[in-house]
Amino acid sequence: MLFPTLSTALLALASLAAAKPVHSTSSTATASAPNASSTSSMTPPTAPGFKWLYTANVLCPPNVMPNVSSPEGVRKGIPIVGGTVDMFDGSQWTIRDLGADWGTVDPRTGIFTADTRYNAYNSKGDDLFFETSGPGQAEGGLHLRVKIETGSEEYYWLNHVVAVGVLKNVGTDAKNVSTLRIDVFNFDNDRNATSVKLLY
Repeated sequence: MLFPTLSTALLALASLAAAKPVHSTSSTATASAPNASSTSSMTPPTAPGFKWLYTANVLCPPNVMPNVSSPEGVRKGIPIVGGTVDMFDGSQWTIRDLGADWGTVDPRTGIFTADTRYNAYNSKGDDLFFETSGPGQAEGGLHLRVKIETGSEEYYWLNHVVAVGVLKNVGTDAKNVSTLRIDVFNFDNDRNATSVKLLY
């Protein structure tokens, strides 16, 4: 009885090996990549809110650098020789004659991107160090990323805000010094003077 049983089993195995898998079509469909032309059904998130932080009026004479390309583009050297910063809390700051815009022009697009460093102080002796960067816009002016650094205890929280600015040239005087107005805003829910506690 063993031999017929073994023969029958081998024949059955051979038949199974030659048979077409029952689920091969559905498995292939499951593994296929999603349709590249499909669109997302995700609802756009609500944009965050911003509040006014300060407005700066910055005095800038013309570029003093030669029109020479570098690996970063055509580097500019635009002096920052003064101006004012009016803060949200009513305080006014004076911009020192100690800064510049070291921005570059992208040779492929002709778009200028600012890269500034300058400093301002108030009547209490507090100092704010500003770093801004950002590209020129098609309608004029620039959009800026703004970083503020200070050791002032009263304004220490400014080190932790995320701010953006809109720059517009509001005019040039008889000495060819431009006044650049920069309106700066930060997130509604950024840290503030109340939520930042100094550890020492």
